[in-house]
Amino acid sequence: MKTKLTLFLLVLGMVSFQMILAQGSVRTGKLDSVLRTIKEPNEKVDAILKFLKEPENQYMEDSIAIGFATRALEISRQTNYTVGKINSMIKMGNYHYRFSEYKKAMEYAQQAKELSEDMNLEPELANSLSLIGKIYTELGDYDNSSQYFFRSLKLFEKHKDEEGISYALGCIGNDFYNHQDYDKALQYFNKALSIAERNKYQSEIKRQYNNMAAAFSVLKRYDTAIVFFQKALDINIKIGDKFGQGINIMNIGYIQMNEGKSTEALQSFHQSLQLFTELDNRLHMAECYLNYGFCYYSTDRLEEGINYFKKALHEGVENRYYKIISTAAGMLNRIYSDKGETVEAYPYLRLEKQAGDSLFEAKRQILISKFELQYLYEKKEFERRQTQQTKNIIIGIIMVGLIAGLVVLGLLFSRQRLKSKLFSAEKEKIELKLEIKDRELTVNLISLIKKNELLTEISNKLAHLESNATGKESKDTIAKIRQELRNSINDKMFNEFSQRFKEVHAGFYEKLLLTYPELSQNELKLCAFLRLNMSSKDIAELTGQQVTAIDKARFRLREKLNLANSKTNLVTFLSQI
Repeated sequence: MKTKLTLFLLVLGMVSFQMILAQGSVRTGKLDSVLRTIKEPNEKVDAILKFLKEPENQYMEDSIAIGFATRALEISRQTNYTVGKINSMIKMGNYHYRFSEYKKAMEYAQQAKELSEDMNLEPELANSLSLIGKIYTELGDYDNSSQYFFRSLKLFEKHKDEEGISYALGCIGNDFYNHQDYDKALQYFNKALSIAERNKYQSEIKRQYNNMAAAFSVLKRYDTAIVFFQKALDINIKIGDKFGQGINIMNIGYIQMNEGKSTEALQSFHQSLQLFTELDNRLHMAECYLNYGFCYYSTDRLEEGINYFKKALHEGVENRYYKIISTAAGMLNRIYSDKGETVEAYPYLRLEKQAGDSLFEAKRQILISKFELQYLYEKKEFERRQTQQTKNIIIGIIMVGLIAGLVVLGLLFSRQRLKSKLFSAEKEKIELKLEIKDRELTVNLISLIKKNELLTEISNKLAHLESNATGKESKDTIAKIRQELRNSINDKMFNEFSQRFKEVHAGFYEKLLLTYPELSQNELKLCAFLRLNMSSKDIAELTGQQVTAIDKARFRLREKLNLANSKTNLVTFLSQI
């Protein structure tokens, strides 16, 4: 009954760590003593920010750290200390990012970016852009995040900020990793690691060790992956980061399990469980239980596997860890179904479905949050440009007023210019409304597709239960449930999508077919997805295909649209139709 286990690894480059509270209290007490000796407010701000940046304080308890950052921001605002204000807002944004409060984090990042641009403070602007890129990465918008990381990298290189360069290179590598371009990701991780090791940036060194280990693991180069995980573990042991130690040891256990070294894997999972239990980290304790279950299951020790899957399920239900619930319930359903114990399996099937529904809703909320953040950010940028343009107009009018001989000519010119800007603003407003409709259309499509896939999967499982049921009453009941599910599957999903798409983008299909009549129905659907500015990853998730298959389809589409030898962007081309 052995099964191939899929390796799931955590990239630790962007994970926050915890330190023991007592140690944090000693360090903060020392900072308070230092601050009492400083009279200049701006120097106090610098002292706080320097304290928060020190390596040993990177893993301080979040509530203490954000308290100091808030204090630095308040002092900076009172004294109008611009550099301190920007750096404090970047710190605040990073802490809210760690709390998964992405909207609040974006607000601080955007304020820091705007102030940096206004004051032409390029080092601070680079850090602001990096924070915005991190937020977009967390929301799965890798195209946007890469743009911000490359912009920040350019500024870090201009000012020869080696630590910033290393960080930006690692972030770009993470985007390639998320795009499944692992060779390219490793190139950037290696560059980042080389700079960090040359300058002895311990936090960056550890971050790149973990990133490289994750990439090598996906490439199934397990021996190399373990070497890098062990190096990261040595650093975590040295600095006393027990959370990081637990993650490293658990990842080593994943590799051992996938290599069939079940005894060594169980030992690693036991060590990581002890660390997470000491930290009272319930989520990772539940993950350890799952690991035990998979390890026992892969060696045909079913009863021990069942016991640990039930422990993981209990933690998941208690703490609403829907991914844990879905995995544990799915394995219990599978084990009992394989044993022919359908009555025992059915409750776990229901739990798996309920957890799946909750996971889908969470993903939908993340997608909506992503669209909302993009909308708010673009709206804020538009308003800022409008404000700046208004200021320019006022300055222009004042200057023209001082030149008496050009008053009439200047007023006429300004009036015409204002009309042009109002027309442009109205045009952008219409385009913004259309973009919102596009996003609503995308969310509706996701709901339709996921509902169809989920109901089909459940129907198939019920069919399996029906074939294994012994009593006529059980068979009839399962058949009835299956029929009701089948009736609810929306076979006209894409017809409804096409109809809604035509309402928002009237004439799009007709114009395409008029110029390119050889386009197939699947290619027309791909054109519609791209017209909604969806990435290959998003399309793959919606259609159930591999990202590589979508990329190949995009290449063939470029050929049919006569863009194969052109540098024209495919999405830009379709948006102009």
